[in-house]
Amino acid sequence: MLNNLIKLNLKKKISISLVVFILIIGCLVYFIIIPTIGSIKAIGQNIENQRIDLEKKYIKGQNLRQLTKNLKKIEPQLVVLDQIFINQDYELEFIIAMEELANQNNVSQKINLDTSRVIEGNGRQILPLNLFLQGNYTDIINYLTSLETLNYYININSLELSSSGYTKLSAAPEIHTNFININMAISANIYLK
Repeated sequence: MLNNLIKLNLKKKISISLVVFILIIGCLVYFIIIPTIGSIKAIGQNIENQRIDLEKKYIKGQNLRQLTKNLKKIEPQLVVLDQIFINQDYELEFIIAMEELANQNNVSQKINLDTSRVIEGNGRQILPLNLFLQGNYTDIINYLTSLETLNYYININSLELSSSGYTKLSAAPEIHTNFININMAISANIYLK
């Protein structure tokens, strides 16, 4: 075969050399360069995915840092917020506070806690509360103002007012101190923890 190759003319030798060279280049491209390009693209995609993942983690870290900073700012207020909920089994303290509030404002009060209708949710319980009040207008308004300043969160759903007649507060007939007595019914919710 080598003898046949030597006997070929120069033009055919160049053509055969060129074909062999192209075959070698084709094999190199097919077996080495194309798989390497595919690997480089896969590595590039992995790097891009890792970059995106790191950016997300960085943003989460920044948000967590900001959340921690905000939490430290409001942490002293959390104690106050926690006090607005009535600890379960401490409803009596709440009732005593309500009675004191009524006595301070010269209002007669009837409290009805409907424990059969407790609503559960988010680790808290909502307890329906009905208040029936009787007193003069000024005392009732003062009672409502004091009720609003209690440490407990009371969410009033409805408020009904009605007149129950006049009360004379002075024994002296020449002093006209008649006041309209008011009956008030309050339907509200309190929150237990």
